[in-house]
Amino acid sequence: MPWPVYLAYKHLFPTGRQGATLRATLRLAVFVSFGLFIIILGLLWSNHVLARLWADTDSKTTLVKELGLVWLWVFAGVTIVALIFRSTPFFNAMSIFGITLGVTVLITVQSVMNGFAYQYERVFIETQGHLAVTADGIIENPQEVIQAIKQVPGVTLAEPIMSGVVGLVYQNLPAYPFVRSFDVNSPDAKLDPLARDVIEGSFDDLDDQSVLVGVGLAERLHMHVGDSVDISYPRMLEEAKRDHLPMPKELKVVGILESGWVGLDDNTVFLSLRLLREINGFTNEAHLIEVRLANDDLGHTLDLQEVLRKALQPLSDQRVAAGDKYGRLNVETWQEINQDQMQILFVEKSVMFYIMIVIVIVAAFCILCSLATSVVRKTREIGVLGALGARPAQVAAVFCLQGMFIGLVGTLLGVSLGVLLLHYRQDIIGAFVDQRLILKFYKFYSFPVQYRAWDFVKIIGFTFLISTLAGILPAWWAARLKPAECLRFD
Repeated sequence: MPWPVYLAYKHLFPTGRQGATLRATLRLAVFVSFGLFIIILGLLWSNHVLARLWADTDSKTTLVKELGLVWLWVFAGVTIVALIFRSTPFFNAMSIFGITLGVTVLITVQSVMNGFAYQYERVFIETQGHLAVTADGIIENPQEVIQAIKQVPGVTLAEPIMSGVVGLVYQNLPAYPFVRSFDVNSPDAKLDPLARDVIEGSFDDLDDQSVLVGVGLAERLHMHVGDSVDISYPRMLEEAKRDHLPMPKELKVVGILESGWVGLDDNTVFLSLRLLREINGFTNEAHLIEVRLANDDLGHTLDLQEVLRKALQPLSDQRVAAGDKYGRLNVETWQEINQDQMQILFVEKSVMFYIMIVIVIVAAFCILCSLATSVVRKTREIGVLGALGARPAQVAAVFCLQGMFIGLVGTLLGVSLGVLLLHYRQDIIGAFVDQRLILKFYKFYSFPVQYRAWDFVKIIGFTFLISTLAGILPAWWAARLKPAECLRFD
């Protein structure tokens, strides 16, 4: 091992320190971990979380085991902290934990934001398809367009869609949900992922006299399979102006649908395409054509978008030439349709990343101060190294390597702690935050997370860089010291 590396390591982790025994460390960790565990139980008790967990858990033994596991994690964490404080000088230990906290926060924030982006991506694809063929208005004769779409390799489903808003009344309880159609007369209807999300009843029972209801809407209105609901529609106002007496459609609930996204489950009903066309006064039209592909990859979707545009261009020109003012067909990806939501997520992730970087930069200043103090304390030793023939670059390398070692240890601990917190994120959040708030504001049943290799590389690389750079100024200072002056230092 080159001696600058050896000296840097030995300064960070000196051996033979008084009291640095494993037994003493474990004894200290046991007492501290019990104290922290009691504080955690006190916080849970004060927030009425402990009583709720005790009441909601069927097996009390399971709850006791989970609490015991919490103490074990606390004990492990306290043991690691105690070992680091006993094996390295105080200022170095504080620098290591500064880097640890910074990396933990960055890993946690980036992975959670990735999780939200991934969940929204899955939701948009499942509920809207990969591509949508639209026009400036209603698409007339959509079957002709669908036949052209199905000629493109890679397309698994092309389905005409009608949508809008309807009024729903169940036992004098009103609601105004969104409505979306299923072409139940098509043999491809069951290929739609939403058709597989029916948790009560059966999708096969959906016809022109029935309705599927989102699980959140059904729970809010206390609806069950087999109940009847009245559906009113905007065209009733037009009929009333012509002195007609329109009546709401009485439909039977044949299924409860749960997509996994609260935004859809809480406020959506599903009707047959023919019924939705009827109540909107159409015969063979569609608002859009939903296209699903065999591959979910965004790059593949963008490639198929260009292929579809070229395939539909002759049909689009033909319709415009025939006088159809809505004949111009457009092909949009799920990302383009929901670009506002995706852009918000991207901005939030970027802003949070740059804000959390400040923690790592603050930790880097701790490293700089620690190494600067070390230069002052080791002035005579630096003089001895110079007198023995050490070059200034070698002396500087000792302090640069110390910064790199601090960054290495802090990064490893930070990544481990971040992954651990993310693994138990649902339990931690559920203990201190009401689950209903997550459903209300984030529209997901669970707190999402997704690990991306590039984020780990970016965070680890930045931490190494900033930790090494933090050692440059003390290293430059140490390299400029003259051996003769160092040896006279008192």
